Amino acid sequence: MWLKLVAVGVVAYIIYQMNDMFDLNDLKGKRVVLTGASTGIGEQMAYHYANNKANLLITARRTNVLQKVIDRCKSLGDPNGNYNYITADMGNLSATENVIKEAEEKMGGIDFLVLNHIKEISLGEWSGSTDNLTLLSNLFDINFKAYVHLASYALPLLEKSGGSIIVVSSIAGKLAQPYLSVYSATKFALDGFFSGLRMELELKKCNVSVTLCVIGLIGTENAVSKLKEFGRGTVLDLVKPARPEDAAMAIIKGGALRQREIYFPYFSAKLYTVFRDLFRGLLESSIKFMYQ
Repeated sequence: MWLKLVAVGVVAYIIYQMNDMFDLNDLKGKRVVLTGASTGIGEQMAYHYANNKANLLITARRTNVLQKVIDRCKSLGDPNGNYNYITADMGNLSATENVIKEAEEKMGGIDFLVLNHIKEISLGEWSGSTDNLTLLSNLFDINFKAYVHLASYALPLLEKSGGSIIVVSSIAGKLAQPYLSVYSATKFALDGFFSGLRMELELKKCNVSVTLCVIGLIGTENAVSKLKEFGRGTVLDLVKPARPEDAAMAIIKGGALRQREIYFPYFSAKLYTVFRDLFRGLLESSIKFMYQ
């Protein structure tokens, strides 16, 4: 058991060093489609990509906010760069094809498809009510099916460019969380589908990488407010949220390096999954304690 922990530590250090070796200049001129780009981690990714001279098509539901994000991207980015947005509600699955068509029209192709959008939800117990079941359907449309639709429409373009699919997931997709049962289920689904897709692409020698991003507690306004709203401030006392801009850069680096999975914050998120395998009962007890 201890040998396993040591081995994980060694691998963690190597991957951590690999991230530091990444050259941000490699992003220059790349064509990026980024969903969920109006706030939080997605907004910060947009600024990082623009600052490093990548071309962008961003999407979210609120046109006025997208315009502000794109305006800042233009001020940060290459004066000759390509910075666009398209308003899209991922609850309407037909909108996913329009996003990819817009990317092809505006940028001529895609190098990075960054799937980051989520439906914001409040923490709550599962009671099996009609509202619960409606939420289940809606959440799977936005947090899972829309990801699959976008990747499916983008694959021909990604095959031409030898590009990458970057899937922003969560620790909740590795070990379920109380009061987030449906949200956790959508994240487990992302892991299952995109890990399987990665293997299929490798089997047919397709040069498209798939990076799954396992993200821990991040200090976005939404995440912090939802925990406080539900009276679960203990989590914030015990676990310090990481900065959204740091999470954004970790995702960008991991995708550009074509890593299979990235964890952020790295050591806490990775150890979380190690303890899940070795001490699952103890870990679940500690999670329940944080939510008391």
